[in-house]
Amino acid sequence: MVELRNVSYAVGGMRILNDASACFRSARFNVILGPNGAGKSTLLRIATGLLHPTSGSVLYDDRPIDSFDTMELARVRAVLSQHVELAFPMRAADVVMMGRYPHYDRVATVHDRDVVARAIELVGMTDKRDQSYPTLSGGEQQKIQLARVLAQIWSDDAPGDATRGGGRPGRFLFLDEPTTSLDVHYQIHLLDVARSLLDSGCTVIAILHDFNVALEYGDHFVLLDRGSVALETDDAASLPQEELERIFRVRARRIDDGGRGFWRFSL
Repeated sequence: MVELRNVSYAVGGMRILNDASACFRSARFNVILGPNGAGKSTLLRIATGLLHPTSGSVLYDDRPIDSFDTMELARVRAVLSQHVELAFPMRAADVVMMGRYPHYDRVATVHDRDVVARAIELVGMTDKRDQSYPTLSGGEQQKIQLARVLAQIWSDDAPGDATRGGGRPGRFLFLDEPTTSLDVHYQIHLLDVARSLLDSGCTVIAILHDFNVALEYGDHFVLLDRGSVALETDDAASLPQEELERIFRVRARRIDDGGRGFWRFSL
């Protein structure tokens, strides 16, 4: 579990987060929702340890994130952003190997190379592993970046084992608007792969803008409004229409299709 307790963040006299608290469930697909400027990316960066809060604390399985050293944290927490620019003509497989850097000293082991091969296979890019990364399409590059973060937190634990023994925390994958600019095929594939990690105990925390995609993949929802947590729920159906209309400044209507339902929005 990743827990944020009374987190605030201010810069240049502007308060971006205000006493925000949330609990992201272990081995679940957690979704952060909110309009532009609500503080989603700031909240995510604080949860990953890439940004320090002005006040408040972050815990991974009840352990303060500040107690992790850099390499230890890198072995259990990975972050996939919208798009990662690489100017060097590296092979795709070498980009994925970057995810293994926290796991070895100078030379990659046989195990590291095996993890890279398996991560590349998992994202369906085995036939492109030797291709120069800059020559890949945008969707293919994002798949390789997904393989990189998977290699970073790879575990051979049995499905359902949320920790790796010895009191150490589980694995945490953060997705910062990972499907932005991707076509439907790549969106579905990336999110399907991320959701498949839940079976091995990985916790996924994602910022998603598309409400209906969020409902399709999410198990737990945190709704932000102007730097505060407006709602936290495991029940997608409990998202209140009035609050959505107020926060997003739209007209909203939930359609019941016999499943999780979906939303239609208009101005």
